[in-house]
Amino acid sequence: MPTPAQDWYVCQSKPRQEAKAEARLNEQGYVVYLPMLVRWERKKGAWSRTEQVMFPRYCFMRCGRDGQSIAPIRSTPGVLGLVRFGSEAATLSDATVEAIRELAEQGGREAAEKPAPFAVGMQVVVADGPLKGLSGLVSNVADERVAVLLTLLGQEKPIMIPAGHLVAA
Repeated sequence: MPTPAQDWYVCQSKPRQEAKAEARLNEQGYVVYLPMLVRWERKKGAWSRTEQVMFPRYCFMRCGRDGQSIAPIRSTPGVLGLVRFGSEAATLSDATVEAIRELAEQGGREAAEKPAPFAVGMQVVVADGPLKGLSGLVSNVADERVAVLLTLLGQEKPIMIPAGHLVAA
């Protein structure tokens, strides 16, 4: 006979220690899910994909075996404890965690498909280079350069600009 689905507990970690909490809880035999988002980030004039925690300071966990106690969680390195409402631990259903998982995976797929964080028709501003301060519309996106329609000398011209020189308007 199949066992009923077990709810997920909401675990709060210490600031910026979500990965440490996840690793330590896994070592203790708990099933842990730390949702991550893939985002575009501009650093030193270049765009790159980075992974960030979807819910800073929180992860989801459940017991990995029958009869496993949740008491050791509060003394796990990187963990503050379980989120509680009064004396009841906060829980999420399997369906909710699966919806969060699908949302995170969808965002990762979308970021992986784009060569840059810009899309055709997006309004951008040139942040670096000789055209700094001008704004225009993205007309094409390539691997490292973006074609932007800029108004120069009264005419709209597509200009190829390094993606790292652009920011969303």
